[in-house]
Amino acid sequence: MQIALRSSRQIGLLVGLGCCGLTIAQAVGQEYCVACTEPSAVYRCVIDGARPGGQQPLQLLCAVAMAKEGPHASCGVRSGTVFDCDGPVKRVPWTAYSVTSETPTEPAPAAAKAADEPPRTVEEMLKRANAKTTEQFKQANEKVKSQAQAFSQGLSDATRKTWQCVSSLFTRCGGE
Repeated sequence: MQIALRSSRQIGLLVGLGCCGLTIAQAVGQEYCVACTEPSAVYRCVIDGARPGGQQPLQLLCAVAMAKEGPHASCGVRSGTVFDCDGPVKRVPWTAYSVTSETPTEPAPAAAKAADEPPRTVEEMLKRANAKTTEQFKQANEKVKSQAQAFSQGLSDATRKTWQCVSSLFTRCGGE
C-alpha cells in the first residue's frame, strides 16, 4: 500500500513539474497564427524570449512584425490554435519590439480601399462609425453656421431698412 502511495506522490510531483515547465515555456516563447492581406499570406509567428511587461500585446507584436517583414497592407492574429496554422514559421525576438510601442500602419491607398470594404472586426466597425459621425457633426455645424450668418445678415438688413423708414418719417420706406 505504501508503494502505491509513494508512486502517486511521485506522479503528482511529475505532473506539477510538467505544469511548471509548460508555464515557463509559455513565458519564454509565444506562438500565434497571423493572416496578412495585400499580398495574402499566413504565418506561424514565434516570439522568442517573450516575457510579461512589454509595451504592447504579444499578438500585436506578431501582427506588426509580419506586416513590416511582408510587406503587407495589414495583418492580424487568427483565432484557433497554432497547430491549425498552415504557414511558414517566422521568428520575432521579443527584445527587438519590447522597447518601442509600434502600431501597424497601412499605406494610404490600402486605407482608402479599406473604406469601401466591409469591416473585418467590431473594433474597425466602431472606428468607422465614430469617424463618420464626427464628419457628419462637422458638416452639420458648418451648415448651421452658414444659415445663422445668412439669417443675421438678413435681420441686420431688415433692421437698417426699418430704421431708415422710421427716421425719414416714412418717406423712404420703399425698396432700395
